This record gives sequence, structure tokens and C-alpha cells, in this order.
Amino acid sequence: MNSVVPNGWDSKRLGDVASLIMGQSPTSDTYNDEKNGTPFFQGKADFGVKYPKVRYWCTSPTKIAPIDSILFSVRAPVGAVNLNNIEACIGRGLASISGKSIDNTFLYQSLIHAKVKFEALGQGSTFEAINGNELKEFSLVCPPLPEQKKIASILTSVDEVIENTQKQIDKLQDLKKATMNELLTKGIGHTEFKDSELGRIPKEWYVKSLDKLSILIKDGTHGTHKRLNEGVPLLSAKNISDDGHINCDNSDSLISEIDYQKIHAKYSIKENDLLLTVVGTLGRSALVPKGIQKFTLQRSVAIIRLDIREIDPEFCYQYFSGDEFQNKLSLRSNSTAQAGVYLGELGKISIPIPLLHKQKKIVSILTSMDKTIKEKKHKLAQTQSLKKSLMQDLLTGKVRVTVN
Repeated sequence: MNSVVPNGWDSKRLGDVASLIMGQSPTSDTYNDEKNGTPFFQGKADFGVKYPKVRYWCTSPTKIAPIDSILFSVRAPVGAVNLNNIEACIGRGLASISGKSIDNTFLYQSLIHAKVKFEALGQGSTFEAINGNELKEFSLVCPPLPEQKKIASILTSVDEVIENTQKQIDKLQDLKKATMNELLTKGIGHTEFKDSELGRIPKEWYVKSLDKLSILIKDGTHGTHKRLNEGVPLLSAKNISDDGHINCDNSDSLISEIDYQKIHAKYSIKENDLLLTVVGTLGRSALVPKGIQKFTLQRSVAIIRLDIREIDPEFCYQYFSGDEFQNKLSLRSNSTAQAGVYLGELGKISIPIPLLHKQKKIVSILTSMDKTIKEKKHKLAQTQSLKKSLMQDLLTGKVRVTVN
């Protein structure tokens, strides 16, 4: 027996322990989005976190994936899996896998763990894909059935914690969004309102364009720089995360100290400067925190330095993440292949402004909600890391479970 197979386990072909159905796409005139016929899954695009989401139906299904089977992506990206919770037609981007002499939940977890190996198989072809024979020949290491069930139970319980934590995050984000829309349009405890160019706002508020609220609106360098092994990070839009984090560690480019000083002479990035992505991925924003490492910016990110006598940078950051500002930004973007907003257009965007002390009260409420969401996301990341470690230990036999 192969030495890498744990004592008491067997190495088995996937085709020997499971039933495989390779998908086949029906003709395009037989599927629709009007809920006529059988649910139809074409490929990875239909996958959710755990279960697929029905976007299309088919009146003349070809290959049927039974309920509780595992949907497996056989075309780029190869190896992604979902659990099939309804009987459905599957197209050629998918295969259906159902355990015969193997516990189906153990098989599902094993296929998730084997994703890297499947990706390596798929990269052997011109178009990233694997065929039915490769899938059938794929080797799995399998413990006895009682041990499979125990391992599956442990991993499923961790999945449940992950799913519940994600649901909590989703609910908190929905609550934050609703609270933000309320506070940034009606404020706190106002009873008198007036008409403005932005609609009804509290009587004591006023409206001002971003360029009138700013000391500086400037995008990053438009120049080209040699890629170095060490130097100052030159950040792009991808370095600004959805949750307002500035990531200097995965910069595509590093520039020399001399080049940095040339850029720095034109403008320096300071604490509480607001960064906004203005090319490609629009609308991500972040506040520069105290003590962050030295960095500079590519043209896809703009610096907005606000007049703090009139607007609190934290208030502006919260406003930037709201639907109202995001919609305005989208409407002012150009229609070229790569979306972007000219700085002149950015400066024209009007913002409703409460009195400064009221801005700080609104910020206090929203940042408290952000803190709770961040804590939940940290818990989620920890649990996902635990799941990854458990899979490596339990699905390889490195750590054995006790079966009663």
C-alpha cells in the first residue's frame, strides 16, 4: 500500500466510490428566466456559498443532477463545488457527483480540500477544464465509513459556525446601511426640514460641493516607474479594500526613494486624508490612519484633503460609503472601457452637511456599528482558518478521530 495512505485507509478512484453525471447543455431556445421547466445550472456562475442559485430554467432538460448530489465545476474555474438542494438540469460546465460506497458529506468535504489538485489537472489543457475520465480516475484517500461520518460531522459543525457568522455579518451590514441612509438624510432628532438640491434635509443643514469642502483633490502619479525589489509602495485601487483598509503589503510596484521624493514634493499624504478609488473599481474609500508606513499612489486613487473646520473626515468617509454618494459617482463616471471619474466631476458632487458637532454624533453611531462588524469578520476569518487546518489534518489522516 502507498506509504502516504494512513493505516486502515484506502486509496480509491472517484469513479469507483461515486456516480458521475457529466453535464450537457440543452439548446439555447429551451431555457429561460421565466421559471418555466426544470431549474438549469450552467456552471460556477450559478454557485452560491454552499448551494446554487437558480437563474435559468429549461423546458427540455438533457442531463439531470439529483437532489443532494455534489455539483462540480469542470470548466474554469475547475474544482469549485456546491451542494445541489434541488433536482436540476446541468450544462457542460458542471458534473454531478453522488457518493455510492462513500459518505456523501465526507466526499463533499474531500472535494473542497482537493480543489488545488483539480486546478492543476485543469491547467494541462488549452482551455482550463477536466473531462469525465480524469474525474473518474481522480484518487481519494478514504477511511472506513464510520470514520468518514465522524470527520464529516466535525467539518460540517464548523461550516455551520461559518454560515451563522456570515449571516450575522450580513444582517449587521444591512442594519448599518439602513441606519446610514437614515442618519445621512434625516440626522438625529430633527423635526424641521427644508427643500434643497438634494431633496428634503434638516433645516439646520446645508449643501456644499466637495471641491468647496476640500483643501486638495489630487490623483496619484501618472508617470511610469521601474519595478524594484525594494522601495516605497506605489498603491493602486486594489490596495483599498471594501472595508476601508489600506494594504501596503501587496503593492504591484515599489519605487525608489528619489522618485518618491519627487512625488512627495507635489503633495504629501497625511493622517486623515481621504483616499478614493477613481479608476477601474470606483468608490472604495479609506482614511489614512496615524502611523501608517510611507507610501504613494497611482492615478487610480485620489487624495481628498478636507477642511476640518467644516467637515469631519470620518463623516465624509461614512458618506462616501453610502448609496447616495456611490450613485452620484457612478453617474459622473466616463463611458470608456475602464470606468473612471475626472477630478473636476468629482469635485462637483454635492454633500449634505450637518453642523460639525452633529457630524461627530453621527460618526460615533456608525463607527460603533463598524466595530461590531469588524469583530464578527475577525471571528469569521478565525473560523475559516480553523476549518482549513482541520481539513488538512482530518482528510489526510494526520490526525485520527475516535469513533464510538
